[in-house]
Amino acid sequence: MKLLKAFLDISNELGPMFSQERTARRATRLLLSNLLCIGRHWLTRMLCATNRDRRDWSADYRLFSRSPWKTQDLFEPAIRRSLGYLDKNDPICIAGDETKIKRAGRKVKRSRWMRDPLSPPFQVNFIKGIRIIQFAVILPLHRIAGVTARSLPVLFEPVESLAKPKKNASKKEKAAYNKAKRKNTMCDQSVEHMLTLRKAFDAAGVIARTILFTLDGGFCNQKVFKATLDRCLVLARCRKDAKLCFTANDPAHPRKKYADEKFTPESTRQDESVPYRSGKFFIGGKYRKIRYKEVPNVLWQRGAGEKPLRLIVLAPIPYHLSPNSKANYREPAYLLTDANDMSILKLIQAYVDRWEIEVNHRDEKQHLGVGDPQVWNDASVDRFPAFIVASYAFLLLASLEAYGAKRTDAYLRPPKWQRRRTRPSCLDLLAILRKEGMENPELLKSAGLSFDPAEACLKVAA
Repeated sequence: MKLLKAFLDISNELGPMFSQERTARRATRLLLSNLLCIGRHWLTRMLCATNRDRRDWSADYRLFSRSPWKTQDLFEPAIRRSLGYLDKNDPICIAGDETKIKRAGRKVKRSRWMRDPLSPPFQVNFIKGIRIIQFAVILPLHRIAGVTARSLPVLFEPVESLAKPKKNASKKEKAAYNKAKRKNTMCDQSVEHMLTLRKAFDAAGVIARTILFTLDGGFCNQKVFKATLDRCLVLARCRKDAKLCFTANDPAHPRKKYADEKFTPESTRQDESVPYRSGKFFIGGKYRKIRYKEVPNVLWQRGAGEKPLRLIVLAPIPYHLSPNSKANYREPAYLLTDANDMSILKLIQAYVDRWEIEVNHRDEKQHLGVGDPQVWNDASVDRFPAFIVASYAFLLLASLEAYGAKRTDAYLRPPKWQRRRTRPSCLDLLAILRKEGMENPELLKSAGLSFDPAEACLKVAA
């Protein structure tokens, strides 16, 4: 009952964002129905899982197609409550990444053909789907409970893509398309979303705190580093062959800005004159040693212009496939950041914790079916996936408030073949939520729902 009640308390905070009370109640029911749903996460399956399949379903579809609410408002409770798990003396770390969800159909205007990220290196495959930009605030639970950090989704928006002109289009139309495409890239839209998050955290009462965005290599370019981001810093993975330099101090040419001598992150890694330092960082359930190099006050002429940056080189980490096997090495990592005054140890830990957004992508696609809803209205295509991600964010928050960060005996006993986990997985949370819903029908009834796992399984198989 703890997790179920905590989830309902969080979802009830969405009431002011809807124009009518009955719409807010419907949204709360669907948020919970999405987590109780078994199988494909279609809207009809959600209604069947909570025994609402004998009622009119049109109002549930209109919630996404016609109701006047904004997608970003769904994440306001997550933003407010996440502040309680952050250190007041540290910047707010937000991980950002791009993902793709499969969505076919000629009537889906947002759907485009794109490269499949799971393609093998020797064969490029294509999928038809929607590109998504996601940002998630990193909760450093290793400082509180000694477990791996959690990433809490706070933004989930589709990438606006322009329709490509036809083959017989005029040269003027093609030139206009190419010009508009360069001005509306994924990174341009990401910067707008970063500013939106800055305003959202200001509204939550943390105006004086800085936000550190930890980003993947796709965001390491001039669109991001040259953007005007008030009280925001950027930490991004860069290419190993990026051309870097120092400031030119040539008395003969006082107006010269960049030194002639260039170097790359890879050459810095191989340069023995730049010594390695080491520190311990929380990775994979415990503190591990990582060697790193730091080069301050570097300039990236093509990417950041005259803005001074810090180059961080992470040495390859050895690992063993078995206790007696030889050591293998992972790839080195190269980071660029404009956080020139921030502790190097905190920056590396923030980059290590960024991996948790990849865990979000896996949970959202495999366990919550973010790409499952078969809706065709343009507004619904954008809103429904974000609605599912918001229910996932509320589930993570409710688990922290109800049972804490560690996996306790309150969760279902794992199979014998699974190794002991210190942090509950998404499936653990879904299992205990369904268990509490089955044992506390009066609490579900207060939300206008009823749940019977046996009947839900039969309806899925029908």
